[in-house]
Amino acid sequence: MPKHGKKKPRKIKFFKKNLKIPEGQNKMLRQFCKENQTTENKVFRKALREYIQNSIPPVVHINPVANTNQLCLFDFSEEDDKNMGTRISFL
Repeated sequence: MPKHGKKKPRKIKFFKKNLKIPEGQNKMLRQFCKENQTTENKVFRKALREYIQNSIPPVVHINPVANTNQLCLFDFSEEDDKNMGTRISFL
């Protein structure tokens, strides 16, 4: 039998973005990175992630209407609660 090695890791895609900032903001950014022992890229990524998560409205999932051929195994009614029976019937 052939040996199975580790799976090849999935390649992560990265995209390069250019950003121009004024000299004053660059000095503040470098000082911030030095004080917090982080890199400029990590600061940009974290700030962008937080901005996107806070500004995008949450996705609302709408439950689709069940098809007429859909089984009703888990649809309980008051009769079922009283009789403690099931809605499965054999013809």
